Amino acid sequence: MHFHFVFPRWQKLLEDHPELRDVISGYDVGNFRMAGLGLATAAGAVPSGHSVSLLDQNVAEADFDLEADLVCIGFFTPQATNAYRLADGFRRAGKTVIGGGIHPTVATADALPHFDAILRGPAEGAWEQIIRDFEAGALKPVYEGNPCAPFAAPRRDLFKDSGYLRAGTVQTARGCPAACSYCVLPNHAGTEVVFRSVDEVLDDIAGLPFPCFFFADENLLFPDAENREYRMQLFSRLVEGRNRRISFIAGYPQFVRQLRSEEIALMARARMQQIYLVLGLKQPLANDLNDEVLMAKVVELKAAGIEVMASFNLGNDGDIDPVEAEISSFCTSTQTNLAEFIIHTPFPGTPQFTQMESEGRLLTKDWSKYNGANVVFAPLHESPESLLNRYLALWRWFYSDITQEQVSARYVRAFGGGFMRQSVPAPAGA
Repeated sequence: MHFHFVFPRWQKLLEDHPELRDVISGYDVGNFRMAGLGLATAAGAVPSGHSVSLLDQNVAEADFDLEADLVCIGFFTPQATNAYRLADGFRRAGKTVIGGGIHPTVATADALPHFDAILRGPAEGAWEQIIRDFEAGALKPVYEGNPCAPFAAPRRDLFKDSGYLRAGTVQTARGCPAACSYCVLPNHAGTEVVFRSVDEVLDDIAGLPFPCFFFADENLLFPDAENREYRMQLFSRLVEGRNRRISFIAGYPQFVRQLRSEEIALMARARMQQIYLVLGLKQPLANDLNDEVLMAKVVELKAAGIEVMASFNLGNDGDIDPVEAEISSFCTSTQTNLAEFIIHTPFPGTPQFTQMESEGRLLTKDWSKYNGANVVFAPLHESPESLLNRYLALWRWFYSDITQEQVSARYVRAFGGGFMRQSVPAPAGA
């Protein structure tokens, strides 16, 4: 059988606001892209003896008439509107289409009308049954992946012609027990952390086609003993193996503030060069910005050679007043290297989404708007127009006094000298 995987294009933060392109030096910061790890892993999980191909819609448009037994479209919520259009087109052309990824997992009823079947959760452990049922002409509407199955090796080679991509993504674990109100992860990958072996992670890193990579799992910075032991072993092995690639990771304030000095030193020796610090999700943004322990930890990270890219989440229900003054103070005190600004977005499959839907606060279910660049809910303390205007003004403010050359230098500090900044090409035929 031949599997054809499709990675749908979606609008990044500032692509929805092209009026900023010639106004701010950091326009490309809001459009940073990495190869889709979920789809590459799903392709890697296909049993041997079957062939695979991949369309990255950032590079080319879909050919609905191509030869394939199964068309497999993997996507999360901002991609969903486009993914549905693609699925409908392939089905009109007579193809059997499987939908998978975060959005079909947490919003199965919404996605299923567009697909012949939905694969929920990770792809590992599901393809064998799907193949048997397809060959028997008895495809079921829903299949479940196995969060505890062995990790498949991602087929990153399928993205090899996507020249706009600048960094790889490495998975260290599946699942999360935290059940945060804003997070889809437990519903997608389970509530138990299943670790990938350190040897597998090291082999994955060694084979990356990129000079830098992103650790995809936030639990890598969790403060509990099990996660701390795992990361200490991983980073120690990276140091011992003289890892040449630079890494970066997303972290939340409640975890970053608990990092020990010896951990920070080891992370720096292992060539971790940046933490993507997500502010204003777990608690109001004002609380994070006034956390002196957190600010001190950011300064300590910077002294160790680990830069911080701050992501400021705007529109948290707990932020009664605008927080521009606190953002300015935080950036000055911590010498924030790079910044991005995101409008709070309640995603399907999260308690926040369910609550806002029950309260009648959702303004749209156009999933293409769920990308952090649009106001999709009714804020508690201001109008949607006010929140959007503050979002745009903050992008202008942070990058108004920074030249393009200075932004480039900050990229190098965060991602290393081999990191190439490239614009996303227009899809063929666009």
